[in-house]
Amino acid sequence: MQSLRLLVAAVAALALAAPARARVGTLRVANYNVENLYDAVVDQPTNNLTGAPGDADWCRTSWRRWTEERYRTKLGRLAWVIDRMKPDILVVEEVENLGTVQALADRVRADYGWTLPHIAHHDSTDPRGIDVAILSRYPVRSVEYKPRRWRRGLLVAEIEVDGTRVVVLANHWKSQIGDAEENIDIRTSEAAETRSEILRRLRFDPNATILSLGDYNEDMDGPSMMAGLKPANDRGTALASIRGPLSELRPYNVVGDIPKSARGSFFYARRKVWNTFDGIHVVPRMLLPLWRPGPAWRVGKPSETITFHPPEMRWGDDGRPKSYRRSRQYEAGTDGDEVSEENYYSDGYSDHFPVLTVLHRAAEPDAAKDAEDDAGKGRAAEEAEARPADPEAA
Repeated sequence: MQSLRLLVAAVAALALAAPARARVGTLRVANYNVENLYDAVVDQPTNNLTGAPGDADWCRTSWRRWTEERYRTKLGRLAWVIDRMKPDILVVEEVENLGTVQALADRVRADYGWTLPHIAHHDSTDPRGIDVAILSRYPVRSVEYKPRRWRRGLLVAEIEVDGTRVVVLANHWKSQIGDAEENIDIRTSEAAETRSEILRRLRFDPNATILSLGDYNEDMDGPSMMAGLKPANDRGTALASIRGPLSELRPYNVVGDIPKSARGSFFYARRKVWNTFDGIHVVPRMLLPLWRPGPAWRVGKPSETITFHPPEMRWGDDGRPKSYRRSRQYEAGTDGDEVSEENYYSDGYSDHFPVLTVLHRAAEPDAAKDAEDDAGKGRAAEEAEARPADPEAA
């Protein structure tokens, strides 16, 4: 018995002596449309709309001349971008399947040591066979998928970060190809579904940390966005909506923190126009100061949100995204004969720039109360100093 007591005492002493695990204080969250990340194997089912597999164009014999080597090269280029952002949570669009997402995570780890071991994914019914996915450094505790017929569905994941829950909604709305009015109607419906999911979760937990990320295929103030998701593009409007009913809440797009000249994440070459298609929306209470009661995670300073585009990812006088795609090259002085199929893919990454923001851990409840009390005392002291010492002098 004496030995047992000594053993218990020794274990307790070691536990007290062990250094406390560091508290996770920041989260780097990013969205990246990786543009047609297909493997080189045609293995998707025949699509009822096109009459062909969604990945039929992505093989050696197709017009794209897509090969395993080129697929691996693209994985390496995307891994380079991801390592430089070092996201803790990353939403990606235009991935073919779970295998390509896993291959991307494996490449980032193998080449650079940055790990994103937890993945949320669901196959969609998109005619092109492309999906959305969420990669995370922290465990994914639940995944929901809300399908949309012949479209990319809404992917929702709950991620556990150091005892807190972060809800991530991954979107890829209808493109602008086709009839403009029909596309707006479809995107408005998709936007409304995203908003509905946000409000549903806030009814259950008003202080939930919820982010909606994606390639919305529409500018941050576009008609579908404003009618369906009903966001605010400035912090003041978003914060003001907290005081109203939940039905009037205005999610905030942190891209609004980026200077207008640097917001563009996609360049429409035909019209030579920059678009803000890629965004990160947060619930308004995530804009509150760290010491105020509210969500476990808060948006950082405006300077902590960026469109990520180092010089290597840009080309041309306009600095548009350098895409990794088939591009014929010709030999100077010839009549236009192509040099080689091997020159179709030379360099590049994606036709979109990623968007990145930094979240900060809110103060613990007791610390938050102390900070609020200190703030109140500070305001009282300022008011006392402003009052005249002699009542007759008022």
